[in-house]
Amino acid sequence: MEIQRLIDSDPKLKAQHEAFVAEMDFKQKLIDARKASAMTQKDVSEVSGLSQQAVSRLERGKGATVETVIKYLASMGYTLSVNKS
Repeated sequence: MEIQRLIDSDPKLKAQHEAFVAEMDFKQKLIDARKASAMTQKDVSEVSGLSQQAVSRLERGKGATVETVIKYLASMGYTLSVNKS
């Protein structure tokens, strides 16, 4: 693939691409966790104390803080952990 070859040939572009992929994966995991908990964004909002708009922004990757992520996850019984890859 031409695109992958270009990404692999430029360390800066590769780092940006990896960060982008990690962010997309993280957002999808948040949504998957909410759906696995059979909760709507409104449900998460009510339990977490976050506004529904904040929940939506978090799932879209806009304006999230660590505190927001922790509240979001805690509303479904999850915790945040960081693992070395």
